[in-house]
Amino acid sequence: MLRWGLRRTDVAGFTLIEALVTISILALITAFAAPSFEGILANFRVRTSAEAIMSGLQLARIEALRRNQPVSFTLTTGTADWAVATVSPSSPIQASKGNGAGNLSIATNSDQTAVTFVSSGMVDASGSHLQQIDISSDLTNRQLRIAVHNGGQLQLCDPTITISGDPRTC
Repeated sequence: MLRWGLRRTDVAGFTLIEALVTISILALITAFAAPSFEGILANFRVRTSAEAIMSGLQLARIEALRRNQPVSFTLTTGTADWAVATVSPSSPIQASKGNGAGNLSIATNSDQTAVTFVSSGMVDASGSHLQQIDISSDLTNRQLRIAVHNGGQLQLCDPTITISGDPRTC
């Protein structure tokens, strides 16, 4: 009890100075961490785009087996956009727009941007076809490759890995 009969109560909570110090420390931590988040997001975009293209290729192969007729996969040059359609009669099955493909480079090993899977699931070897797709980020050195083999096998690999026996190598 205080002198004039007033009771002293305990004050709970933060002071303004404590709140400002906490906010400034969080701002410094965020400022130092932001550049590494950009690299993480760029690597995520590469992986996501590669898996989306790979899924389109798998869809084309599965649809060729299921429909017992040739099905083609077509990649739009320089983008992650693709379409799957039957060959004869031409009928669209599915298309995908490569959203989030900003700052990505998507290249093929030749001028070919399409591959056709026949009813056995193998690649139509009667002409030249898409054999390799390289996806890389302009912001990081992350690169992934999709290889389309003549037997119909699809492989998602990392061309930068050179360790013998590593399953991620191309």
